[in-house]
Amino acid sequence: MNPNISNILLAPWTNGVLITAIRLNVFTVLENQELTANEIASECRSVPERLKPLLDACISLGFLEINIKKYKNSHFSSVYLVEGKQLYIGNFLKLLNFESLQWFQLPDIIRGEEKKSIELPTLKADRKTFISAMNCIGHLGEANALKEHVDLSGFRKMTDAGGGSGLYSLALCQKYPELHSTILDVKETLAVTKEFIAYSPDRDRILLKEGNFFNDPLGSNLDVVLLSDVIYGDSEAKAILRNAWNSLSDNGVLIVRGYYSAPNQSGPPFGALFAVKLLLDDPQRKNMSISDLEKNVMEAGFDIDKIDPLTEHSYVLIGQK
Repeated sequence: MNPNISNILLAPWTNGVLITAIRLNVFTVLENQELTANEIASECRSVPERLKPLLDACISLGFLEINIKKYKNSHFSSVYLVEGKQLYIGNFLKLLNFESLQWFQLPDIIRGEEKKSIELPTLKADRKTFISAMNCIGHLGEANALKEHVDLSGFRKMTDAGGGSGLYSLALCQKYPELHSTILDVKETLAVTKEFIAYSPDRDRILLKEGNFFNDPLGSNLDVVLLSDVIYGDSEAKAILRNAWNSLSDNGVLIVRGYYSAPNQSGPPFGALFAVKLLLDDPQRKNMSISDLEKNVMEAGFDIDKIDPLTEHSYVLIGQK
């Protein structure tokens, strides 16, 4: 990944403009229509004179277009920035915005100082925003890549531990008609999961079960355990992998998907940057690269079938009991 000086210099301003436009619902308001600045301001409850520089900045960045004083969405914005669309990334960008102040602590954390609590109630991300953010990343190729990468032919019983929105269970159940998945997660998350899976034709093969995947049994005689984007710390990995081993039948399959850094610790960029974010979340936790994950899976007793890049952002590990 080659640095670009212009992108680096403009990144904070670009993000600020984009996230503000998302929070004001500019792109959602403009979907399928062209409006003047005054009309947009009325819909977004904004001051026209203050909104216009934001709209013009969005034009310069390719998020909006203008035709005789009327603004409209670019193709990019129509696909990714309109709330309610499948590929909407707004909640992920909101999440980054909510977390942004934490990054001011990173130099102190790296120097060995204790992390300080930062609480801004008006900007705190709720659980649904977080789950929606993770769901949107999954829709950008992760879920489809996973269902094409694994072979679950003939398998019937799967537990998706920490399954969040249920996106990965739905993707796999869609491809394998005999597969039934239990999503094990905490009560508050499952209330959101229920909303996400409500209209799927495969929802009848998805069971929601309240539990803690660190300690509670994942099931018994399972064909598959899916751990998607849930284990990054070394100590937590040992506990969850032991639980997975105890829940699988003989020859059962373990699937671990996540944003891990490469064995040489230099990439992929998403995984490398995510490793820094994990450090920021918990400086005391030892976080794993994909090589560390491999070691833990083998120590838990699994035979590893393959470890591959799943997308440009993630890895997948497939093991067998």
